[in-house]
Amino acid sequence: MIYKHFKINNMKKTVSITLLLFVVGITTVSAQNTSCGELAQFVSKNYNRKDEVNPITSTMIKKAIWYEYDNNGFVIAYIKENDYDWNGNPYIFCGVSYDRWWKFKSEGIYDSYGKAFHKYIMNYTCNCN
Repeated sequence: MIYKHFKINNMKKTVSITLLLFVVGITTVSAQNTSCGELAQFVSKNYNRKDEVNPITSTMIKKAIWYEYDNNGFVIAYIKENDYDWNGNPYIFCGVSYDRWWKFKSEGIYDSYGKAFHKYIMNYTCNCN
């Protein structure tokens, strides 16, 4: 499922543990029920590395941010609904390696960020609600 809205909630210890388990790849029932908003909030506050692109010429993407947490790559992409959408809706993608992120950025500069996004990131939706 794709994350659409950021809502800042107080994170409890159990949510942090559940997210940590999810991020490191342990599959449990509670990890599969993780909110995409909570996952995005956790990753964006606890990352090890971060990279960002603001493709001003793109008609699809307002901005995309790649985060690395515990050797796992995540992308939060703000995707436009139409040409007049100035903010875009945030979506989170999991398991996006830095190599894949770099290819997305490189091809986006010289061709189309939308095409590159579909090629390198779109299929990496997170298993969250």
